[in-house]
Amino acid sequence: MVTNTHKVFRRDGATIRSHIEPRPLHGPSEVLVKVRAVSLNWKDVAVLDGRFPFPALENGISGTEFAGEVVSVGNKVKSFTEGDRVTSLIDLDAITGREKTVQGLGQNIDGTLAEYLVMPAESLVKIPDHLTWPEASMIACAGLTAWSALNMKSSNLCGKTVLIEGTGGVSLIALILAVRAGAYVIITSSSDDKLEKARILGASHTINYAKHSDWENEVLEHTGGLGVDIVVEQGGAATLLKSVSTVKKGGQVSQVGLLTANSEGDFVLLVQHLIIKACRIVGIQVGTKVDLEDFVELLRVTRLGLLPVIDRIFEFEQAPEACAYLQSGKAFGKVVVQF
Repeated sequence: MVTNTHKVFRRDGATIRSHIEPRPLHGPSEVLVKVRAVSLNWKDVAVLDGRFPFPALENGISGTEFAGEVVSVGNKVKSFTEGDRVTSLIDLDAITGREKTVQGLGQNIDGTLAEYLVMPAESLVKIPDHLTWPEASMIACAGLTAWSALNMKSSNLCGKTVLIEGTGGVSLIALILAVRAGAYVIITSSSDDKLEKARILGASHTINYAKHSDWENEVLEHTGGLGVDIVVEQGGAATLLKSVSTVKKGGQVSQVGLLTANSEGDFVLLVQHLIIKACRIVGIQVGTKVDLEDFVELLRVTRLGLLPVIDRIFEFEQAPEACAYLQSGKAFGKVVVQF
């Protein structure tokens, strides 16, 4: 039964608080979705603690990605019907990739930690039937980011070497995708326990960067001085130079994260590396609707599951505790709120 009110979690300073509000009404080209699961992301907690470097809606509803069930559609919507399982772009405007505007869920518009959402039909994509709601909630942000960072639309990873930084959601999905594609994966973390878990998921070599501050040299030594084909770069300004130094000639650093605020290293040396290695740094801004559709099709055809990426599932009422757990840095992979 669809109620006239629903519960949402809005930002309130450094935390989120529940509110009962009128349920949103959809227009002729929109879809009303019952949310079933929300996957939390770094952005969701970074907005709360002031680390997010871009403008965000004050007191906005938190949450970036979700999976849900269609309960009603506008009279102009032909591509979705009641009962369809869906997710959406995390930037509702990123249809082609040429848009000049941004509607970022949980950023400059209200997010996904709500019982019901109204979404433009053109921003929605159907999700594979074999995935559980928590698994499907990771597709649109963490999953698509990992897929884009690995160049899976155009690159054959079989036999290539991939360096993945960290053991958050994007990193672990990238690990699963790269291993499935036949790549040799090196992964870093500051936790030996997390590195052991990464080995279980298929990582071939692990490096504890807390014990090896010059981890880039270990990567080069492990690859016989050649370096890696792709780096899934998470640290940002403090680790970019190290990441570029690990890339082989013609390789790519996929800049995904900006976990650090302070820059480290010599900019002149960075430029020298780029020229000598003929390598490239590519900014990864998740993906477009076509990218999301292609990634979903990959999951559907391969029936690849994402359960190993989930560290912990919280109930909807526990959303503040879920955010706190993600902020603690204890999670190995994704933290999900289930409705």
